[in-house]
Amino acid sequence: MSMQGRTALVTGSTRGVGAAVAEVLAEQGAHVICHGRTEAAARAAGERVGGSAVWGAFDTVESVLAVAAQVIAQVSELHALVHSAATLEVDTLADITPEHLDDTLAVNVKAPIFLTQALLEPLRRGRARIVVVSSTEGQLARGMPGGSLSYRLSKTAIHAFVANAAAELAADGIIVNAVHPGWVRTDMGGESAVMSPREAGEHVAWLASFPEAGPTGRYYFERREIPW
Repeated sequence: MSMQGRTALVTGSTRGVGAAVAEVLAEQGAHVICHGRTEAAARAAGERVGGSAVWGAFDTVESVLAVAAQVIAQVSELHALVHSAATLEVDTLADITPEHLDDTLAVNVKAPIFLTQALLEPLRRGRARIVVVSSTEGQLARGMPGGSLSYRLSKTAIHAFVANAAAELAADGIIVNAVHPGWVRTDMGGESAVMSPREAGEHVAWLASFPEAGPTGRYYFERREIPW
């Protein structure tokens, strides 16, 4: 699917991988709606890519729905939705707290689910591509070494959402996939990470322009499918 003249929403697009995805999609001709926690940050991101902005925290379902309402006020069709916003708690079984887990699940799991739900009509009209930026921290196929318990739980859960949503939305022509962007030099990945945000952004944006034939309900890294 060509992104020329299409509309894409990228959450968490004020920095890191999300900012790079927004930049790549804009270069491909898309109108990008940039999401950030604050109005100032979101507007700055939108201006950088010649797009528009929506803003709000993802700490509650109500705030997620408020962001969705801003999107619906701007467009009637969405052709791509990239869930890039995320939070990381470095906790273990010994020190995880209810607050750590609740905060992580709110941003990493509930926000993508309920934002997608709230935007189903414009997504259906656009026969959209939905891309969830995930992590091998939630990959069961390779086992888990421990640590970052809240984050790992959230990413494993969001994989289940991707598989489920792909099956439910296939009849609407909506394609849903997950992507591990790599170890990226961001605030989350750190300065020693091997991949630039731009490289990761290109891989994520590739999924946002999948053809109508899909595939859907898959998990990718560097443009190749990997196991869940």
